[in-house]
Amino acid sequence: MNKQHYTIGLAGHIDHGKTELVKALTNVDTDRLKEEKERKISIELGYAPLINEDNLNVSIIDVPGHEKFIRQMISGVSSIDLSLLVIAANEGVMPQTLEHMEILNHLGLHDVMIVLTKIDQVDEELLTMVREDLNDTLTGTFLEGQSCFEVDSVSKKGISQLNEAILNKLKSLNSRPTEGHLVLPVDQSFHLHGIGTIIRGTVTQGSLRVGEKIYLLPNGSKAQVKGLHHFNQPVNEVFAGQRAAVALNNVDLADVNRGAVLTNYANTTASSRIDIELNVSFLFNSSIKQRAPIKLHTGTSEIYGKVIFFDRNRLEPDEDVIYAQLVLDQPIYVLKDQRFILRRATPVELIGGGKVIEPFANKHSHNQKTIELLKQKAVFSEADYLLDIIEKEPGITEDQLHEMSDQILMQLISTQHIIKIDQHLYSKTYITKVKEEITDTLNQFHKEHPLLIGMNKSELSSQISTSAREGKIILDYLISTGYIEQEHYFVKSKEFKVKLTNEQTQFLNELLKNLSSDGLKVNSIDHYFDDKMDKQDWIEFLIQQQYIVQLTSELYVEKEAFHEGISLLKRSTQETFEVKEAKETLGLSRKYVIPFLEKLDKSKYTIRLDQKRKWI
Repeated sequence: MNKQHYTIGLAGHIDHGKTELVKALTNVDTDRLKEEKERKISIELGYAPLINEDNLNVSIIDVPGHEKFIRQMISGVSSIDLSLLVIAANEGVMPQTLEHMEILNHLGLHDVMIVLTKIDQVDEELLTMVREDLNDTLTGTFLEGQSCFEVDSVSKKGISQLNEAILNKLKSLNSRPTEGHLVLPVDQSFHLHGIGTIIRGTVTQGSLRVGEKIYLLPNGSKAQVKGLHHFNQPVNEVFAGQRAAVALNNVDLADVNRGAVLTNYANTTASSRIDIELNVSFLFNSSIKQRAPIKLHTGTSEIYGKVIFFDRNRLEPDEDVIYAQLVLDQPIYVLKDQRFILRRATPVELIGGGKVIEPFANKHSHNQKTIELLKQKAVFSEADYLLDIIEKEPGITEDQLHEMSDQILMQLISTQHIIKIDQHLYSKTYITKVKEEITDTLNQFHKEHPLLIGMNKSELSSQISTSAREGKIILDYLISTGYIEQEHYFVKSKEFKVKLTNEQTQFLNELLKNLSSDGLKVNSIDHYFDDKMDKQDWIEFLIQQQYIVQLTSELYVEKEAFHEGISLLKRSTQETFEVKEAKETLGLSRKYVIPFLEKLDKSKYTIRLDQKRKWI
């Protein structure tokens, strides 16, 4: 898919000619409401197609300029790639010009073209004064040095030059990513008879197809795409940067207001507590105190809440950048690094804007340590952020990651910064730490128990600093990769082997000789050891190496003697037999024959049927 999709947004003071400029560029009047026609002001967002060619698709959003409709303005510019800051030559820079500039700046929308409109309504002297005033206003801002395009929308003077400049500017911009999960903030919704609920918005990430299943955030309800339109034309698919109308199956209009977000990522959720980096606006004139009510604008959402400071009790106007937390009245769907605007709830005032550091924040202590933590996370790349989550939640699955780039995750896995075991994710540092812990534990065990082939797997799992579940997963992974080895229920270091000294070999041979000569009528195992010997490890060694068979806690018989007893008994009995027959055949008292027969049952040689046993 080589076609590029872009959205242009207009900003500026009321009655500075934004709507007329759109009409001059596109031949579309974006003021469609009756009230807008009567009052001759834009109230809602207006949209028009600028270019739709084989390799380029460009839409324009006209936003209201009145201060009462700032919510609509923020909603409109939140998804644009290029903005036109419109200033009327007959008025010059006005309050909403400055506020719109600040909003663009805080939303990180720095690709801006300045357009001076209504130039035919002023003489050259006034036009020169407006130019000088504009130049003074822009000095020291992110727009300093920007070219200014002078046009008149009625006579079309300068429109063709502006249109050409827009095209050249778009060529220098990167289009939005069409890979990854869909993000489509809703800015309009309505019901159409015979079709149902329809939403409109600009795709900011990913793509969307007819028939695709999607999720509506923040409520998390499911829906299916019934149809797609791009500027009244039916399409099968829409892409990031493109305006879209989406018809949804089985969705009530009340569930899809402005501020909702469509996504195709099944496991994401909304949040009501977010950590932020806030750049304070130069328009902010009065302080706000701890837990003051605020309005958060991000995407197409406007949510009320409270601001929490960690290093102060009050925010003063002379601040630059601070780190804080927002506790919102309603859950909201936001992404890491998503830009926002923050305004005082009452009286309405622009506080500033910035980016989301942590969409799913926890409560923090009120100290400088929290500020340092937030500063560190503020510069995290998406890969850093992903690693941080996985390091804090080892064993998290892909489905539990709220909203992450599959491409970034795959890169981290391919470079082994993240280790994927089945569906579980671990950071390399975490796996390395657990490997070192396991290595140290096994080495210490081998040193203390050189006769044993390894450590019981469940015991080893209980001794490392992971949950039982994570311990088993990681142990199995290390065994499967050959880092450590497993024999039966025992785990050992790859390099370890049981090695007997000459003295130990001599003792082993003597012990087995004595046990063999006693056959099934063995003494208590203590009888075969010197009191000074570590009998327990020797017994474990003999069992692990299959030299002996345990009948009771005290009776152990040599392996060949055990199997010879089985062979003799099987030859001398029918398909079923009783304890009495076994005693007579083997020449054993009940002290020996009962443990022997119970061992046969346990080892699946026989099965007990009341007073008899049957060979299996």
